[in-house]
Amino acid sequence: MRVVVIGVGAIGGPIAVHLAENEVDVTVVTKYPELVDLIQRKGLKLLGVETERYVSMKAVSSVDQLKDQYDIVFLAMKATDVINATKAVLPFLTNDSVVVTLQNGVVEDDVAEVIGKNRVIGAVVAWTSTMVQPGVIERTSDGFFIIGLIDSMGNQKRLKEVAQLLEFCQPVRITNNIFGALYTKLAINAANNGLGAISGLTLGEIANNSQTRHLFMSIGTELSFIANKLGIQLIKMGKFHPQDIFLTGSDSPVAMEKKHQIIKDIFSPYKDVKVSTLQSLERGQRSEIEYLNGYIVRKGKELGISTPINSEITRIVKEIEAGKRKISPDNLLDLLLP
Repeated sequence: MRVVVIGVGAIGGPIAVHLAENEVDVTVVTKYPELVDLIQRKGLKLLGVETERYVSMKAVSSVDQLKDQYDIVFLAMKATDVINATKAVLPFLTNDSVVVTLQNGVVEDDVAEVIGKNRVIGAVVAWTSTMVQPGVIERTSDGFFIIGLIDSMGNQKRLKEVAQLLEFCQPVRITNNIFGALYTKLAINAANNGLGAISGLTLGEIANNSQTRHLFMSIGTELSFIANKLGIQLIKMGKFHPQDIFLTGSDSPVAMEKKHQIIKDIFSPYKDVKVSTLQSLERGQRSEIEYLNGYIVRKGKELGISTPINSEITRIVKEIEAGKRKISPDNLLDLLLP
């Protein structure tokens, strides 16, 4: 079995290291040409909750430098680069190959348009890691993967093989409801990334303010209307079910107090964290907003569902990207005004 991991940052790096250590025939694609020789000679460095070590493996600096056909492809780059990567890897796929999406937002439908739904395996990454510098990754928590076919006619044999490979890194759950898992993660990611990106606030600062907590609930509630229309059932992830914080329109003061407390509890371990979308904006990079809040907006338009909070967040982030607006807590006022 030949495997390729495209992108060896915070998520792709640990996966590639564990595959190589377990004698999987894996090749990695890194966007840093200067790392290719280092990865092949000395290896990627993994640390944090992992035992600190270097693990070497085959590496190239672009997809078009691949020479084989691959059975399993892990897409581990930013959501903004997924479509180009999928198109680039297409010549290196067989009829039996599958592509596994590991992104922060929802990209599965876009990938399926390029390679076909039967070849796509969606994945939720429920553990955390950070790229200290190119070639050095610190895994900051344990967790699990949730994976599943996005099409009932997909390749069950490959799905099991993907599960076996990812088990080298973290425990794996296979689901028949992968979009339920993806939407559940999106309910959290769109809220924390959207609010953090436009305001510059940490997760702790978002969770400690009653107005931003209410906005957090509103973002997820808009997504819940879309999920309901599509017949997608959101899932419990850990001790948390997103339904616990969605607004019903008739919540009692006691119910609202409970929802506010859940948000505080979720983010208490991550109070100093700056969300990835904010970090991208601060570096002057294009963010993944189109696959987070922007995805909710697009789906809402397709289904005739209003998404005013997510629409406003998406607009503000795009203005920040274009240099027309600064990152500031004052941006939250645009969401709070009637």
